Amino acid sequence: MDNFNLQLFTGGRSALIRNQIADYLEVNGKMELCGIGFTKLDESPGAQSDSTTYINEVTSSADIIGYETEFSYEFDAVPSQKALYALWKDGRNHHTGADAQHTYVRVDLFNPVGARTGEKAEYTARQFTVSNEVSDFTGGGGEKISASGTLHAVGDPVFGKFDTVSMTFTEGDFKGKYDLDTEEEPVAPTE
Repeated sequence: MDNFNLQLFTGGRSALIRNQIADYLEVNGKMELCGIGFTKLDESPGAQSDSTTYINEVTSSADIIGYETEFSYEFDAVPSQKALYALWKDGRNHHTGADAQHTYVRVDLFNPVGARTGEKAEYTARQFTVSNEVSDFTGGGGEKISASGTLHAVGDPVFGKFDTVSMTFTEGDFKGKYDLDTEEEPVAPTE
């Protein structure tokens, strides 16, 4: 019987680690990494559904009719980190409306678009306009000051790619290494 290598077809078993997704916030016209200081920046798509039970059925049927995407965050206050400080100031200064909105990009560093070179490193990404709701500033005596809140998506995301060298987002239908409709020959593992 021939040895059958299932990994050729499944692509391996490695799960994503949080640092394989990068988050950027536009501050003064420049994309700034949400990194140092952040202890949490989670995504909740918030799918909205509508259920109906028709008169000839016992069980309802559900349709997804929209999304209310939110990104909850927590960070230690590190004023030198520009993205973090911009979010901090929204709460401190009681910003409302457009003053509390930001351009936010979530980048799939595990899903490259093409080969990385010295001039470019492009990955699939989504760009959002978000409203920043700062919930709390906390910290007891001798403790770090921290903040928590939620970035609420405003409208639909824009799909595209992000270049981590030039720090630019490009809108479009780009396919990364792991997109299901990308036709790529499986590579046999070396022994």
